[in-house]
Amino acid sequence: MKTLPKEIQPIFDFEKGQDSASYEERVGPPTELHATIGRVTMKFQYLEDRLSEKIIEMIGLDFEIGEIITCELSFKNKVNLFSSLLHKLKETHSFNFYPGYEEIHMRELIKALFKCGELRNQILHSNIVENYRTKQIVRTKTTSKAKKGLTKIHEAVDIPYLFNVADYIGGIEYELREFFIEFKKNTT
Repeated sequence: MKTLPKEIQPIFDFEKGQDSASYEERVGPPTELHATIGRVTMKFQYLEDRLSEKIIEMIGLDFEIGEIITCELSFKNKVNLFSSLLHKLKETHSFNFYPGYEEIHMRELIKALFKCGELRNQILHSNIVENYRTKQIVRTKTTSKAKKGLTKIHEAVDIPYLFNVADYIGGIEYELREFFIEFKKNTT
């Protein structure tokens, strides 16, 4: 069987194409755009990890068994599972609800979790380019759906907006953590 010439094999073989150069050595100092998109990614991963942790806690499983259940679920499926568990356990367990607003607090938390997923997907599944002359940042997304056909979105975004997305996701992760401060089985 014929193989590729050795000089181009590293292009297709990740292990053979490794480079130990630092970020700055490869592309120069990090830009605000790269840093804020990285921040969105990291904050979302913290949120997703926290959501998995809380699902495992709600089910009451050994942590590794819980990880087996949650690690292959999409974020959307984790939120749906979390919501179902919350509805099931709200009568028998204590959560850190805002007193007198239990239902709306729960509903708003679930809605915010879905919003985090939507915001993350808008950023990470788009082409975001900065014009280095004008400093304008444009998000472009092309989709083709059965209901609307081909759709192209071109929207200006800026660093404060990207930071706001990262901060919102981080805030919801904090809210999720706080929501469980009193999580325990009711004994009364």
